[in-house]
Amino acid sequence: MTFKKQHYYLLSCLLVTGQVMASPSHCNNLSTVPVDSKYPSLHVASPDWREQIIYMVMPDRFYDGDPSNNDQGANEYGPTDKQKYSGGDLQGVIDKLAYIKGLGATAIWTTPVVANIWWDSKLNMSGYHGYWARHFKQVDEHLGTLDTYKALSNALHQNGMYIIQDVVANHTGNFCGYEGEYNPADPTKNFKCWLGTKPTLAPTQTPFDRNGPTEGIYHWHCSITTDAASKEELCEFAELDDLNTENPLVCQALRDSYGWWIKTVGIDGFRLDTAKYVPHDFWNNFFYSKDAKVPGINYVAAATGRCDFLSFGEVYESSKPFDDAGEQQVFSYLGTDDKPEIKSMLQFPLAYTIKRVFAEGKPTAYLGYRLNKHIELSGNPSITPVFIDNHDQARFASKGSRAALKQALTFIMTIPGIPVIWQGTEQALTETRASMFANGYGSGGVDHFDTQSEMYQFIKKLAEIRKSHRVFTRGSLKVLADKSITRGVGVFAYQRQYENTTAIVVFNTSEQATLLDTETGLPSGSKLKLLMGEGMNDDIVVNKDGRFSAELPARAIMVLIHDGDTAPFETSNNVKITVTTPIEGNTFTEDVVLNGTVTAGVSDLKLVVDGFLERAIDFNADADGNWQVVLPVSEFGMGEETHTVSVYAPKKGVVSNRLTFSTNVVPDNVIEISLTDPVGDDRGLQGTYQYPTDKSFTNQMDIRQVEVTAGNTTLDITFTMPVVTDGWSPPNQFDHVSFNVYFDLPNQKGLSVLPKIKATAPDGFKWDYSNVVYSGGNSFHSTEHVDAENLGKPVNGAADIRVDQENRTILFRYDAFYFGLENWEGVKVYATTWDIDSIENVYRPLKREAGQYHFGGGNGSVEPLIADDIEVITLR
Repeated sequence: MTFKKQHYYLLSCLLVTGQVMASPSHCNNLSTVPVDSKYPSLHVASPDWREQIIYMVMPDRFYDGDPSNNDQGANEYGPTDKQKYSGGDLQGVIDKLAYIKGLGATAIWTTPVVANIWWDSKLNMSGYHGYWARHFKQVDEHLGTLDTYKALSNALHQNGMYIIQDVVANHTGNFCGYEGEYNPADPTKNFKCWLGTKPTLAPTQTPFDRNGPTEGIYHWHCSITTDAASKEELCEFAELDDLNTENPLVCQALRDSYGWWIKTVGIDGFRLDTAKYVPHDFWNNFFYSKDAKVPGINYVAAATGRCDFLSFGEVYESSKPFDDAGEQQVFSYLGTDDKPEIKSMLQFPLAYTIKRVFAEGKPTAYLGYRLNKHIELSGNPSITPVFIDNHDQARFASKGSRAALKQALTFIMTIPGIPVIWQGTEQALTETRASMFANGYGSGGVDHFDTQSEMYQFIKKLAEIRKSHRVFTRGSLKVLADKSITRGVGVFAYQRQYENTTAIVVFNTSEQATLLDTETGLPSGSKLKLLMGEGMNDDIVVNKDGRFSAELPARAIMVLIHDGDTAPFETSNNVKITVTTPIEGNTFTEDVVLNGTVTAGVSDLKLVVDGFLERAIDFNADADGNWQVVLPVSEFGMGEETHTVSVYAPKKGVVSNRLTFSTNVVPDNVIEISLTDPVGDDRGLQGTYQYPTDKSFTNQMDIRQVEVTAGNTTLDITFTMPVVTDGWSPPNQFDHVSFNVYFDLPNQKGLSVLPKIKATAPDGFKWDYSNVVYSGGNSFHSTEHVDAENLGKPVNGAADIRVDQENRTILFRYDAFYFGLENWEGVKVYATTWDIDSIENVYRPLKREAGQYHFGGGNGSVEPLIADDIEVITLR
């Protein structure tokens, strides 16, 4: 099909509107759809979406309520195999509604329930997840029947809950494609449909069953690459048959299909899969078409009494720190006032930053910036779904500690937005798509529906707080405190304001005690009631300057509230600390003597650098309140860094102004090591492995050179590779290679087992910390809780990543501060490569024969998952 013809279709899709219909704005919450006598509660008015909490369900991996539909006879069912159906279904969701409601959720979002490909013979994988449609108006046989789906909707509505359906407009399943080059002069050349696809060899719904290369129903001629945005809209994603959404026939069929679910089942909202792979014009047409015969979705919903039908789209993008390119792309799908598209968008850039800050220990100012952009760019932030992970990402709990998980959940429950909880988060599951029920894949043979578990009860409490205080669902937001300095882990605080209520939420993201001192905007003496705390038990009193100070234990959380009717009481602390040496904004290369004063009679002081109390320097003022102390600049990291300093009187709870300064230290001793690694030795330790067969794998795991530079607290490890690719715009700017970097610290016991990769460390090497880095993840681990299948306890210290595609280098920067070291002398380093599936968060399998997405040439149950490694480097 030529571009000219595609362009014609696009115009046609927009112009075919039929008779003008009444606007959804005239909706009166009354349904015109006849009441189903069996299921009388299918149609209800839209809720106030600001007040909702969504629980996301993948039915196949949730609960098996009807074992009779598990095996449809296509060898597609196998609960021990992650590629096959496990047996969960819609009846299982009905059976566990009390569990979901008890958590505090008010709505569920199900992955697609439509009839899917049962078995993809090319990928050797089933469509258990729901995203490979063969018929858009039928329930997949593994999940139940239309009647079961109605029963679920009815039960939810009778419980005061709502249902959101995941819909796909971009593609069907993978039925056909090209084996060989596409020839525009003869589109039929090399075009094949895949034998062995079950249960059918083509979609079974008109017009999607017309899947020949010249029919105009699909885009067949290319796969998505990153060289042009138009390719995303006109080419295949992951080899899935790409619908020609510029064709008016396709537009109409999709509106008809998805409108049918609203009318027939009583769906309250849509989550829109792969939204960025569909033209903007389509989304305007999908929701707002005035075609009287097949109207836009919002008109269909209004006719059922849903005056505020929720839609939220998936645009899988991240943003670099202090950059909003991801947000700009994501929220462009809101459309404009003149040409609206999707009502809200999943907050992917925010989700990635949540992981970076709470799990990886990156500067909290990353999150402050991202939160401000959330308010500025998301259209209506209060109905923007916010989340910490989902079915397509590594679980937060696999990258962050339990304490970090609690912080991340507290964050999404107390900012503007609709919190989304992915099934299993409340049970602290770590594998992305592990089943919740005992007989399903990855369950460990036990059910995971413990309503007394630590995380279930924690989320339940957060939900109760959110529902009880409208300040969290409707209030304005202001960031009060964050850290943009080099060691930016630590304090993060923001304020919510609604009518006469003020809430303040405080975190310490560090594994060390941190000093908080922040403004509140409240009168002196105001009492902040502690609604919930981790590591903190007491209410807070605002001091004489409208500020409050506190020593925050490691990983502390405070959710505080001030009611306007609370009577303030007096404070009497008049201590003042002043730093007289010019510090703010200056750059230092050597130690600095600081001078200052404190109110007479106060002697015990602490010099607090970067907010860390455990490393504060104790000193004393004289009887007149004069003091002097050395700021140890020479001990800071190599090169340019940014730091803060303040003086603290712990017995009085008073802090000086926090001063920001820069350093540029040239250490006396710099360690520089360069090693060349053999070319082409990325075939395993014995040289027998083969790469996966997909064409996207191009020797990305072959380390060519390693350069190490260490000075003071800074360590840079730079890997030079034959190629650095980023085919799907991954957050870490590289794909198809994962790095396991291990550190053996002097005088530490360490371990030799290399978890997850079925290997043992080289002789004489026992690691104390490890860093696992891949396209979508970056986690740092101690040896606590390590065994062959557990990476260890996640802690602060993950590398700062710097990628240079042109020079084919990937640099990891580490700070000895997080290792408990003063410098890097005597530390040993070892590293290996492989590849991690960023969706399932698992190392790609190793089998005897290579496949599209698994390695060949070995037995992955016993042989090391190592493509290449480096010799042990000792820093001397």
